[in-house]
Amino acid sequence: MMKKRNSKVVRLADYKTKKEHPGSWWPHIILLLAVTFAVYYNSINNGFVGDDIGFVRDNTNIRSLANIPSFFTSPRMLAANDPGWGTLIFRPLRTISYALDYAVFGLRPWGFHLTSLVLHMAACVTVYFVALALFEVPAVALLSSIAFAIHPVHVEAVSWISSRADIIGIIFLNLSLLSYFRYGRTGAHVYLAVSLVLSFLSYLGKETMIPLPGFIILYDYATRNRRPIKDLVMSKLPAWVLFSAVCFGYLVLRFYATGRMDSTMGWWGGTAYSNFLMMAKATATYMWLMVFPFKLTLHYLVRPVHTVFDPWVIVSLLAIVSSFALIIWTYTVNRLVFFSLAWFYLALVPIANIVPISFAMMAERYIYMPSMGPIMALSYGVYALYRKAESRGVLETRAVIVGVAAMALAYSVVSVNRNRIYKDNFDFYAEAIRTAPNSAPSYNGLGDRYFESKDYKNALVNYDKALALDPNYADAYMGEAYSYMHIGDMARAIQYGERAARLRPGSSLIRYQLGNIYRDAGYLERAAMEWDEAVRLNPGDSQAYNNLGAYYQLTGNYAKAIEMFEKSIRYNPFNTETYYNAGVVYEIQGDRAKAREYYARFIKMAGAEYSDKVEELRGKGY
Repeated sequence: MMKKRNSKVVRLADYKTKKEHPGSWWPHIILLLAVTFAVYYNSINNGFVGDDIGFVRDNTNIRSLANIPSFFTSPRMLAANDPGWGTLIFRPLRTISYALDYAVFGLRPWGFHLTSLVLHMAACVTVYFVALALFEVPAVALLSSIAFAIHPVHVEAVSWISSRADIIGIIFLNLSLLSYFRYGRTGAHVYLAVSLVLSFLSYLGKETMIPLPGFIILYDYATRNRRPIKDLVMSKLPAWVLFSAVCFGYLVLRFYATGRMDSTMGWWGGTAYSNFLMMAKATATYMWLMVFPFKLTLHYLVRPVHTVFDPWVIVSLLAIVSSFALIIWTYTVNRLVFFSLAWFYLALVPIANIVPISFAMMAERYIYMPSMGPIMALSYGVYALYRKAESRGVLETRAVIVGVAAMALAYSVVSVNRNRIYKDNFDFYAEAIRTAPNSAPSYNGLGDRYFESKDYKNALVNYDKALALDPNYADAYMGEAYSYMHIGDMARAIQYGERAARLRPGSSLIRYQLGNIYRDAGYLERAAMEWDEAVRLNPGDSQAYNNLGAYYQLTGNYAKAIEMFEKSIRYNPFNTETYYNAGVVYEIQGDRAKAREYYARFIKMAGAEYSDKVEELRGKGY
């Protein structure tokens, strides 16, 4: 008599796999760490690129561990110059990691890259244990974690220091899930408490981890077996409410600290309709990159569309509908695979731009966490295929092994090669332009790189290209303005600087820079007005206070000058120039003791660029 098929959750144990000893995962972890290190070893000697300049290199707030409490309450501490970065990107744990790196390595980029690599290795280990807890077969966990470790779409999160938040977030998210799984098995409330704390830390790592309560609910639903929905809800609702409350608490903290929840940038494509069509294209592109990550770029340009009959929109919608059909089908076959595939769409919610909150419509770093679910599902499928091939013969088994090895090798080669583009700003932006030639930010970034190397001619060429692609690009106008200022064309410098200020009147950085242009052009009062506006917009702008102090010194208002210099030092104790300027004012006032104090700090901190001033002070007996 035929037995009725049990509708319980299907696990790999249903394939009658050999039960493995719990300690057997140690060799897997060692292999995983070795593979991850090998793929990302060449990233360690890369430099600071792109946003690393503002978040790390020029962010003097990370140079003192005493500032750590302020990272949770003061957005201006999270980035240099422009507090808008901090209010839009509130990621205090990332900034703490930078401060710890600085305490150990100073401003040596290799130390920051090493930390990112170690964090990625830790994230891969958590992926291993989540997959092991779900599927209960170490081989599936190993496949999942190695695929996650070497996948090329993750290079941006690992090799770009500014993207470290994704790694920190997923570490705490996975640890929270593992604690919740243990709570489900044991019923011990201590694991629930630990899971809740870890969930809050994941949000502080990166805001895109907020689907975590959804993962908890989805997991409970997927593993309920024959349990009625009503019973499931009654028993799990208290935990679900607690996770939701912690998530809500984080959002309240974020709003309290930043005063905003979105970028107020408006709909992509100009309308909500166009925005949603572009979302479909971005989602389909993510799906493609998960399988075929061979045409990667730093700047993805999603062309605005205004009709559902656009060919790429139709293709994208078909891909999305097909994937939903697959997810629904897996629910009837294997609910853990269902959970892993549904993970992808749930994780996309905060980055899908349902309400536009991102600087870019899409980016590879955005799917560092969302990719984990499909990777686990695919690893399960590969292992099931291997077991099926194993029962058929040696040839089929070898074919599966060769196929997996070939894909792993191809992914690893792509990842190793992509690590190199983070070497310096030239390679970084040159690669971005090569792969996305219509990207205004890429040309602007390359212009900044030429500007830093004092090649103002090529800087202007690239700023012009950025403005040709985006005529309202304020940063490119200011790049033009500073370039003209340095080559002595003050009329154009003022023209472009004022245009930048009109486009972004609320930018303290642009106001500060416009003040510098007015100063070099001889319009000191107008310069002081712009610096005043800069510190009004950003009360922690140390350099603007320094410049105001120099202005008041020139006008003979020494008391006001000292007040400005003291504020400059308060907000940036590492502002070498301010110590010298304050010493000069105290010397003018005849307070030699105070002058000696500030000159001593200046001499201690001065680099090679101040060697002449140091020699001059020593000659005067300081």
